[in-house]
Amino acid sequence: MIDKGKVRVGNKPLNDYLISAALLFNQGASKVVLVGKGNNISKAVALYNTLKDRMGEAIKLRDVRIGSEEVKGKIVSFIEIEVERNY
Repeated sequence: MIDKGKVRVGNKPLNDYLISAALLFNQGASKVVLVGKGNNISKAVALYNTLKDRMGEAIKLRDVRIGSEEVKGKIVSFIEIEVERNY
């Protein structure tokens, strides 16, 4: 799911999210935030690693935020990986 420069990683194949992130950069976004919650945290990290492998020096890691939040009465961990286009 794409939301104003965010790619929310869910249960779709990794390539779907890779294409979403690449499209955001191609549409002129200077930064993209990869968001993974719960069991999808590892997929968000895998997405960053794949993006870095494919785009190389064209992107750089800007920030990583980890934490937890309450969702429907349960505590859910999350990760936000902020990636910036390197011009």
